[in-house]
Amino acid sequence: MVKEAKQSRRAHACPRCAAAFGQAGDLTRHMRTVHEKRRDHACPHCAAAFGEAGSLTVHVRTVHEKRRDHACPHCASAFGEAKHMKAHVRTVHEKRRDHACPHCAAAFGEASHLTTHVRTVHEKRRDHACPHCAAAFGAAGHLTVHVRTVHEKRKDYQCPRCAAAFGRAGHLTTHVRTVHEKRRDHACPHCAAAFGAAGNLTKHVRTVHEKLKDHACL
Repeated sequence: MVKEAKQSRRAHACPRCAAAFGQAGDLTRHMRTVHEKRRDHACPHCAAAFGEAGSLTVHVRTVHEKRRDHACPHCASAFGEAKHMKAHVRTVHEKRRDHACPHCAAAFGEASHLTTHVRTVHEKRRDHACPHCAAAFGAAGHLTVHVRTVHEKRKDYQCPRCAAAFGRAGHLTTHVRTVHEKRRDHACPHCAAAFGAAGNLTKHVRTVHEKLKDHACL
């Protein structure tokens, strides 16, 4: 009965993929933004464009107005959207990785990160091509960041404590946490080393303990 009730709440199935929705309007929006790649809502301040008006509003508020209304209760990080703050708490402070990859040992704090991982790592898909160079990406967000930081040379995220500025919000968060707060939240499971960024821990384990060299000479 529970399964049937859930299915009835997702009565509007996408004809092009496995997605299903509870309301016809959600299906229409999905078709328009995902499959038709429409970006009808253009930013009045830059070249960015979005499939939904709400996404444009968030973009203007966080990128151009620099608003970070949602502060983390555990550290100095602040975010433009409540969902990003909650994801930050869940993945950074609670260390949760609830979304496991069915193909490998990877696990993620957000379902969207798992989806991107499967599509780009296991399916090798690069559906989002850069209009300025040969680069292509598995996620639209990665393409947006690439264009903004590489081609437009933008550094929209200014550190509130020093003159540093970054092209990505995550890089600013890491900078504040590691440089100003001196935090080293990512401890190595094999030795006493600890790092401010998860990527640095991954690189350390791979190169020091697993003896892997990412850039081997061919």
